[in-house]
Amino acid sequence: MGGIPFKSTGCNTCRRRKVKCDELKPECLRCLKNGHICTGYERSRVFIHKSSNAMEDGAQKFTRRPKALLNGPRTHQVDKVGPEIQLNTNVEVRSQLFQSFLDRYLPQSKYICDRTGKNILQTLPDLSGSSLLLDKAVVALSTAFLAKQNQDRHLLQNSTKIYGNAIQMLNGKISSGRTFGKDVWYTTIIFQIYELINCSPPGFGSWIAHVQGSSAVISQCSGQDDETATSRLFRRQLKFVTLCDAIGKRKAPGFYNSSAWQGSSLQDADGPEPIDELIDRLADCCALMEQVDSFLEDPVEGHDQIQSAGRDLLFSCFSLEEKLHRICCMAQKELGKPSVSPANMTCRKDFTSSLHTHLLPKPFQFPSLTCAETHLIYWTALVLLYPLIDQLLEFLQLSADHVSLDSCYSPSGEHANSGVALNQESIAGFTTLAEHYADQVCRSVIYCLQPDLKTLGAQLLLAPLSQSAQFYSVHELDGKYRWCQAVFVLLPRLGLGIGYFLKDMVWPKYSFSQRRYLTPKSISPE
Repeated sequence: MGGIPFKSTGCNTCRRRKVKCDELKPECLRCLKNGHICTGYERSRVFIHKSSNAMEDGAQKFTRRPKALLNGPRTHQVDKVGPEIQLNTNVEVRSQLFQSFLDRYLPQSKYICDRTGKNILQTLPDLSGSSLLLDKAVVALSTAFLAKQNQDRHLLQNSTKIYGNAIQMLNGKISSGRTFGKDVWYTTIIFQIYELINCSPPGFGSWIAHVQGSSAVISQCSGQDDETATSRLFRRQLKFVTLCDAIGKRKAPGFYNSSAWQGSSLQDADGPEPIDELIDRLADCCALMEQVDSFLEDPVEGHDQIQSAGRDLLFSCFSLEEKLHRICCMAQKELGKPSVSPANMTCRKDFTSSLHTHLLPKPFQFPSLTCAETHLIYWTALVLLYPLIDQLLEFLQLSADHVSLDSCYSPSGEHANSGVALNQESIAGFTTLAEHYADQVCRSVIYCLQPDLKTLGAQLLLAPLSQSAQFYSVHELDGKYRWCQAVFVLLPRLGLGIGYFLKDMVWPKYSFSQRRYLTPKSISPE
């Protein structure tokens, strides 16, 4: 029989999935129950990438077969003119995608106690429409995360194409040799977050490449004197990821002592924020790592000169330790301090078996995610610093007559139950203190992975947990190292694909510097 062909009236998501839609509006119940994003019922809102010319001329262009071939052999192939992949011009669609991304990635505002009241991702809507390059980067980031969460291969393919197109556009701007705006710098940082989510085949190297790219372009960006809360948050993010790269190389970061970075910390009438001060002290720690390694590998000539240079480095280490503890105390006055979590602390059911362990004391809870982030950086700096002191003491054949200030500036006030007794006998093992602070990082994992903190909590764990895992690996604390590996395997479920690559990663220079002092000869010198 003839008649009008059947046309589904279901939502776009159900139509694409070829399932029956309950047609509840504005979002169908079937999509909500199964964790899919309901894209609504207006056919114009389907996420399609077309060039502006193609959108004007129709969805597809076909070429007619020449008359000379009409009587020739039949073929089922149709020559389609494929337009270049470009950004959807529908601003509302892009806004909906980005808002869905933020809703799933960021926790409620009560967990973010930064003085700006914002996470770096929350500044992006204000930048929308100011740069096509930046818009493409934001769409690629949003769609990659949503595609990973919903296991949507088609959306992930679109994201990958937009990402590649944005990289080509970025390369073109950089190759032009002209001074460019902050959108280029912001884009490189968005690419870093993209690689945390949809990690490319080169793995960790792709993220490092974007970090190094950000550092290279920032000096060429115009408007550096026009500081805003947004630019300062981006600068803080760049400083931190640059430090992550510097820690792996055991070198002072590129911005260290650079005039371009002076006074760039977020400051107000109350002074710099604790997180910014800790990032600056972590940079000091990287510089000390480089100096200590250089001293131990190629010491100056003469016993007196060696002793003098070594003691100067020891003094710098103890001075940095004091600064870290004092900053932590000031941070706790502003943000609060960690405490032992209650037994009923919420944890994802599918994570419970992997996170439960008897190797660590009871997990922490924090007043806010900002408080947790501050303590994680503080503890990570000490994990890096204390082995340097042990190495210098051993090389100089000195006894540990310095009483660590750790006993005076205890951030959690629970050393009596932590398994690390801070007295004169045990203080000789500063590496033991480093293990204690690596444990503190691990005790924060359950808090950061609780459902209310969404993916941002897991993102803030990446660098601190990686450093703790490397410490455990090098010092052959196999049980704790395997536990860290199990945590990294969980992170892709929260949208952080880089977790797989961090699971087995140990920086070669870090491993060499630590193992050099774990041999029988160095432990018991003649």
